Amino acid sequence: MQFHDYVSGMRIPTLMLGIAPVLIGVSAACRVIGMRGADGLPACGILTASSACDAGTGRIITLGLLCLLVALFLQIAVNFANDYSDGVRGTDAHRTAAVRQYTVESDFQFLENGATAEEERQARELNGPTRLVAGGVTPRAVLMAAIVNAVLACVCGLAVIVITGYWWLVFVGALCVTAAWFYVGGSHPYGYFGFGELAAFVFFGPVAALGTQFVLCGQVNGNGVYGAVVIGAVSAAVMAVNNLRDVNTDRESGKRTLAVRIGARAFTVCLCVLIALVMLAMVIPWSVMWIHMDSDLPNLSVLGGYCAVLGEIALILLTVVVEFNVAKREYRSAMRNLSWIALAVALVFVGLTMSI
Repeated sequence: MQFHDYVSGMRIPTLMLGIAPVLIGVSAACRVIGMRGADGLPACGILTASSACDAGTGRIITLGLLCLLVALFLQIAVNFANDYSDGVRGTDAHRTAAVRQYTVESDFQFLENGATAEEERQARELNGPTRLVAGGVTPRAVLMAAIVNAVLACVCGLAVIVITGYWWLVFVGALCVTAAWFYVGGSHPYGYFGFGELAAFVFFGPVAALGTQFVLCGQVNGNGVYGAVVIGAVSAAVMAVNNLRDVNTDRESGKRTLAVRIGARAFTVCLCVLIALVMLAMVIPWSVMWIHMDSDLPNLSVLGGYCAVLGEIALILLTVVVEFNVAKREYRSAMRNLSWIALAVALVFVGLTMSI
């Protein structure tokens, strides 16, 4: 596997979906630590001599970075595992063949009809990312890339466990790795039966965000749950766009995603509603708190207000853009902009958490 193949297989634009929930978890945990202090934290850590967790900046940064690496390495492993499994099953062969045929036919059509460059760009939006196995990279190389990243995620996770003493996190990590593989791996992958959006919501929402919060402060609260649900919805929307883009080739290859089951038109409507709800879920609380600033935003600062306002503006604008992307079937752009929405949601959440 060449370096450019590895970078392509990482699906770098989607990695923001791993960064955002960790930022939300860290922010929610810092709020708890700020309210309760070190005395309110649980006993933890075989490396700590004190009776309670160290609430120092160094510990928070170390554990936060480790949680971030776990999320990123696991997501990269999922991307490679999906490429490997779909490639050896032949699912990506349908997509790659369809893309090649469509591209050749389109090139002649563009030449004959004198189509503009913009029309050609819009047509190519329907094409998915480069499929490594179906594109000629050996399955063994792609599988090894998935395994290496999964191992790196496990190493970082074990470091978190050693520092905190939360040994039960081993089972959470094992569940995450298992879910990553059986999404499209194994004899009965659940991604082939319409559960992809649910898995994206759970593992890149509550598991990532609340797991980070618990690691840092030993508890979860309503603030963290709210942020986890919203960011999980963004991850589900990204998975939905991916499945909507591939709905025709998935149907041909026997992959019964939710988009295939309910139909492209109904699925598009549901997706647009979900994206709008994500925006409203972050805009409405901030607007209400801003109206009642004296009582609801007692800790409002320049930094917190700046983060929230900047995030709100970006979120509203990006939501409008993504809705148009989906309506115009510009799925590649929609996925990229949804990744930015994830960061905008995290920015709003950080600003709100700093202000309440």
